[in-house]
Amino acid sequence: MVACILTGCGSSYHWSKAHPLYRQVPYSTLSITGTSSAFILTRSKWFAKKLEVAPESAQVQLTSFSRQAFLDEMKRAYPALQEIPDTAVLKFPEESQKLDDRIFMKGKLPEQGVTVKAPDGTIPPQILLIHEVIIGTDLKRENFFDYALIHNELEDKRDVKNISAIVSYTLWDNIKQRPLFSAVDEIQHPVIKLTLNDLEQLMRLTVQQIRKNMYTGAGK
Repeated sequence: MVACILTGCGSSYHWSKAHPLYRQVPYSTLSITGTSSAFILTRSKWFAKKLEVAPESAQVQLTSFSRQAFLDEMKRAYPALQEIPDTAVLKFPEESQKLDDRIFMKGKLPEQGVTVKAPDGTIPPQILLIHEVIIGTDLKRENFFDYALIHNELEDKRDVKNISAIVSYTLWDNIKQRPLFSAVDEIQHPVIKLTLNDLEQLMRLTVQQIRKNMYTGAGK
């Protein structure tokens, strides 16, 4: 209990924030951006060894694989998924969003008065902005997003129970230029003998968690 008071308990965090007028949940149609630059692999040497990938190419190869698995699952969920190049958003300044007293997430958000256009020139009503997808082992999101803990050095555990993904994102109202729903999700996938199928499954679970949270977040 004392430790909880001093450092905060993970179960007490609020990991999402919805706009009071967030009601319209995306179903079959969705636009997405940010995926080309969002994926980060931690413990790349561990992943390289387990997957028999050259250590010097593990970061690029495995983040590229994870990104494609992520997008494939998105396309299964949203058949009319529209990808918008990251350059459409990267030009905007990075902003911080407060989800809880000690939970802040950063990401580039379009400026007020500016609508983001799709490659075909249309203006999507909603855009899912993917800020970060951190992949690693037994990760805890508070270590990345609780400002009181982010400077703590993370220990690489010898015994790995799960591969993890921590994803931060914003469902953006592209018409009124405001965040409709923002969240940080933590996904754990148990592993015994790591294969690329495990990474693929982790990405499926990540997309499923994003969809679930966007649905439950509407109307809160």
